[in-house]
Amino acid sequence: MKVKKKEFGQFFTEPTIAGFMVDLVLEKNSKTFLDPAVGPGVFPQIANERNPGLTITACEIDPEMIDRFKKENEYPHRLVEEDYLNCRFKEKYDAIICNPPYNKFQSIPGRENLIAEFQHRYHIALSGYSNICVYFLIKSINELKKNGKCCYIIPYEFMNTGYGVVIKQYLLDSGMLKTILKFDNSLNLFEEAITTSCIILLENKKHDRVELVNISDLEELRTGTFQNTKEYLYSELDPKEKWIQYFEAADARIAHRNTVKVSAFGKVSRGIATGANSYFTLNHSMIENRSLSPGVCLPCLTKAPDVKDVVFTEAAFRRLSAMDKKVYIFDGERAETEADFAYIKYGEETDVDKAYLTSHRNPWYAIEDKKPAPILICVFSRERIKVIRNEMGIKNLTAFHGFHLAEPDEELANILFCYLLTPIAQELLYRSRREYGDGLTKFEPNDLTKAEMLDLRLLRTIDRQRILTIYEEIKQQNAEVKIEELDAIFRSYLEA
Repeated sequence: MKVKKKEFGQFFTEPTIAGFMVDLVLEKNSKTFLDPAVGPGVFPQIANERNPGLTITACEIDPEMIDRFKKENEYPHRLVEEDYLNCRFKEKYDAIICNPPYNKFQSIPGRENLIAEFQHRYHIALSGYSNICVYFLIKSINELKKNGKCCYIIPYEFMNTGYGVVIKQYLLDSGMLKTILKFDNSLNLFEEAITTSCIILLENKKHDRVELVNISDLEELRTGTFQNTKEYLYSELDPKEKWIQYFEAADARIAHRNTVKVSAFGKVSRGIATGANSYFTLNHSMIENRSLSPGVCLPCLTKAPDVKDVVFTEAAFRRLSAMDKKVYIFDGERAETEADFAYIKYGEETDVDKAYLTSHRNPWYAIEDKKPAPILICVFSRERIKVIRNEMGIKNLTAFHGFHLAEPDEELANILFCYLLTPIAQELLYRSRREYGDGLTKFEPNDLTKAEMLDLRLLRTIDRQRILTIYEEIKQQNAEVKIEELDAIFRSYLEA
């Protein structure tokens, strides 16, 4: 599948998906068709083949795509060479299909004005964190004729994010939401786009229920036969919840007893963001070559793949340092020697101080004052969530989140770590995931803090002692041993 990504956030649609989407919205009596971000024109091409008498309108802002569309599409159409979000169409449409741009909020020019306009025009208070595709979707919903259909393929992330709450509420309030087809995150639909996609089908008539479909194979689109479908009343869907849970099998959503929020024991927070890792992260050779003083070079875990053991100790750190891994972070505020200040000057000569984060810090070479966390959780994972017991008390960058206990307690930290290693704990945490393409999952600090876990205060003394003994075995052998036994202990409290 060929994909083009530029400043316009373009990822082109696979033909099988495009044909499926056209068939979802196009009726025999459909007269008008709109593609708000047409690209090379795959949607209108298929629509014209299905219904040669269709009146087609297309929008495109990218000059290269405009030229390509004109060369490759000879059927009757109206091409609007303008940003769809700036277009003011007087007419409404029978069919709207779109693969909108996927630019993140940081790349949306004038998003404050867009937010104000959408509040005024469509009565929705969008968050400043909203992906640009959401703006396209909301506008299209309001440009449908009565009984018209709208179909979008967009990142699934807004279904599970804080900024998506108002969007989900808007979809439910509209009464138009008919079907959501979610692609399994093992399907990499768009090269270079690390995202999980879904198809949203809306119809401008009142609905009170929605069909949710899990798609694990594109062959399901070709045959129209879906293996995993569920139907919910609108009243059963909570916009404040992550909607990924509604797609899961019933047995994956079994309620467990004796659970509390992770926040009962502490808080998960992100690691240190430097804004320029290539400058701030150091290895032993760099420190020696620049004669930097020990005081400015703080031990720090910078990359998740560097950590091989589940318990990270000073011995593990020394091994990484000897391998010349970047396991130090430069703290310019501790500069004392001429060499230290020379490195700060080097950063200014190479414009490190002008990067986004550094330019907003005073001084620019300061690093965030974050205390080391006793437990580290990798931000990205596949299959298992990587959990590390930080016995050394080392700092960490944003490749890891830190689990900070409400009160320092080594024994509780060891028990909590053992719990987080188990399948039952990971199963509960996994409900808070955000899915990306190619089987990748991501966890945000707030998602983890709000996740469910076993109330460890309920553990009997005999079980606590056994868990602590197993922790020592894990620490000594530096391997994930006795996980089955740990899992059985914790499950006995969680499952009836």
